[in-house]
Parts: sequence; C-alpha cells; structure tokens
Amino acid sequence: MAITPKFKPGQLVRYGNPTHDLVGLVKSTQFARRRGDPVFVLVQWCGKYRQQEEYIPQSELKLVEGS
Repeated sequence: MAITPKFKPGQLVRYGNPTHDLVGLVKSTQFARRRGDPVFVLVQWCGKYRQQEEYIPQSELKLVEGS
C-alpha cells in the first residue's frame, strides 16, 4: 500500500459507487501515517449532494482523464 498520495490538489477524480459514479475535485491529500495505512484524499463533490466534502481512501478513486 502506498504511503505517498498519487493525486494532487486541483485534479478531477471519479468515485465508482455501485449506484452511480461521482466526480469531484481534489482539495488536499494526507500522507499515510505508517506503512499499511491508507492515504486519504479530501474531495469536493460536483453537483448537489448532502455532504459537499469528504475524505476518501485514494485506492477507491480514479483520475478523470481529459481528452
């Protein structure tokens, strides 16, 4: 498991929820405290959701590629 974040603030990421995909903007990242702990990413979701920002493990996010 990674200790350093693979995303940078300002990047768009996708969270693959079983019901629907969410797209959000990376606001900040946290390094893992020790080996084996997940790296968390603070994501601000696009659209109207009850929870505008939340920390998500980086392993559950994918980078949105531009065309």
